[in-house]
Amino acid sequence: MAADGGWTLTDDDRQLFFAEAEEMVQTLEEGALALERGGENPEMLQAMFRAAHTLKGNSGLVGEAGIAGHMHHMEALLDDLREGRVAVTPALVQQVLSGIDALREMLAQFAQGVSPTAAPQAPAVPLAEGEAPTAAIGLPRYVVQLAVDPSCAMPAVRVFQAYQALSRLGLVERTDPPQDGLARFEGRSATVIVRLQRPDDVKEALADVDEIQLESVQAESVVAAAAPMAQSAEAEREAATQTVRVRVDLLDHLMNLVGELVLDRTRVADLVSRLDGGKDEQSEEVRQELSRSSLHLGRVTLDLQETIMKARMLPIEHLFRRFPRLVRDLAAKSGKRIALDIYGQDTELDRMVMDELGDPLTHILRNSVDHGIEPPEKRLAAGKTEEGHIILRASTEEGYVVVDVVDDGDGIDAEAVKRTALRRGVLTPEQAERMTMREAQELIFAPGFSTSEEVTEISGRGVGLDAVRASLERLSGVVDLVTEAGKGTTFRLRIPLTLAIMRALMVRTGDSVYALPLGAVRQIVRLNAQNVQVAHGRPLLADRGELIGLLSLAEIYGEPGRQDETFAVVVGAGERQVALKVGALLGEQEIVLKAFGDFLGAVPGLTGATILGNGELALVADVRYFLRGKEAS
Repeated sequence: MAADGGWTLTDDDRQLFFAEAEEMVQTLEEGALALERGGENPEMLQAMFRAAHTLKGNSGLVGEAGIAGHMHHMEALLDDLREGRVAVTPALVQQVLSGIDALREMLAQFAQGVSPTAAPQAPAVPLAEGEAPTAAIGLPRYVVQLAVDPSCAMPAVRVFQAYQALSRLGLVERTDPPQDGLARFEGRSATVIVRLQRPDDVKEALADVDEIQLESVQAESVVAAAAPMAQSAEAEREAATQTVRVRVDLLDHLMNLVGELVLDRTRVADLVSRLDGGKDEQSEEVRQELSRSSLHLGRVTLDLQETIMKARMLPIEHLFRRFPRLVRDLAAKSGKRIALDIYGQDTELDRMVMDELGDPLTHILRNSVDHGIEPPEKRLAAGKTEEGHIILRASTEEGYVVVDVVDDGDGIDAEAVKRTALRRGVLTPEQAERMTMREAQELIFAPGFSTSEEVTEISGRGVGLDAVRASLERLSGVVDLVTEAGKGTTFRLRIPLTLAIMRALMVRTGDSVYALPLGAVRQIVRLNAQNVQVAHGRPLLADRGELIGLLSLAEIYGEPGRQDETFAVVVGAGERQVALKVGALLGEQEIVLKAFGDFLGAVPGLTGATILGNGELALVADVRYFLRGKEAS
């Protein structure tokens, strides 16, 4: 796609533009929601204005007149707000939010290669007297160089006045120094890129500036003219953060290479152990040299692995920040008052996992708004506050990220769920009779199940919590439910920090080696006649007064060459656990998980495979598969 005058955006240009646009949109939305909550303050309004101004300038630089014009209107409205010319009202906040929604649509069009020319639902903001009309978008660009007299006591004020004067003449796209940085400005020169209809008016408007140079520029020259400005703004950010943007696909490729190194490290370590029996002097020398190389390779690989992992990690705030607006809009549609409190936003998670976590959390929050939080009148009748509360909280736990969604709503009535399931044909009367309260509550995860009698914008289509469980399983995670009638409900999501490399307990059963994710292993018990029991035809492990369902890996995977199963490995997630009988324990090992691919597809009870140091293939057991069985306690 070409901008004015034939300037073609590179892929890097587009990525930088959209990355910065996303940050600006988020700043605007968070500010609008803060305004609605009564959290108006000058710093917040200044941040919103700065975001609108920056996005307007960036859009102009890439030749997107529609987006730049839309941001010009939003900037004017925000300027009126911060200067106190208009008051914050519900209608005004909705106007700002509608403008943000329109902006998202326009950015989506631009991302698809379509140049948006008008903003749907754009904020209808009257122009202030003397303000440049949006038509200035199509006017020629000029670079205005300003010089301030060295004897001027307040150069920042002089430059600010010049910026304001140029804004009244046309559309200012870039300034150096940026307007928000003038408080620290001590220089004597400034540069402005502006679209003008009457460039001859500049000298009269800038009569207080000591020296002015005005030059018309072509579109392809704008990049060079704006480069010092962009570098000036970027330098300040870079000095504080020392970060660079890296494409996710490059990090994925690096992670795959690290995975191969991990396999090679394991192979070398295996070779060292096989050479331990060498008796001649030459073999011993080779063994020692290989051992040193193995140790060094291990240290380098571990360091590289940790570094790449850190590069892939992002604060979960990047995901959480989308939900205040979601909850606000859903609450308004359902006629409820709901406050969303967020904690643990600095908890870090693999970018790939975070991207997959968005939809499940959206489904759960929609469910909490629609089914969890009661209408205001019902809450008041129950002795609660009129406003409901939802807590979204993240934390880390033994190589996992735990995300809790807690509401103080009505809870889940197990009997009501069973009645709905019977009516919808999800259960038979016999199944309902034998079902425990916990099993009845978890029917909300059944495919197609919904307690809504009517289809609304929020729910009732039978799609939601079943998709949550399926999504979590694809992430090798689990979702647990804790609820109390009249008190509220907690959904707990437990997700691995990363899916690429994991530590596992290696076991042998029959003729095969299996990997059990170490994060799910709770304990190992040697089996004997005293701790193996049978109740109602089910084998159980008796351990410290607790009975745990006991399964045989050999039977599950149909191993033909069974050997004595002398150990039980207890695995679990949340409140669920199950014991797995295995033949031998081979120790802990770091493995690289490889999916089976489209040819094999999903294999029940397995999440993939890995290659051991001796070249042998090991299958990675799916702990969730066992925990879903009736044997799990």
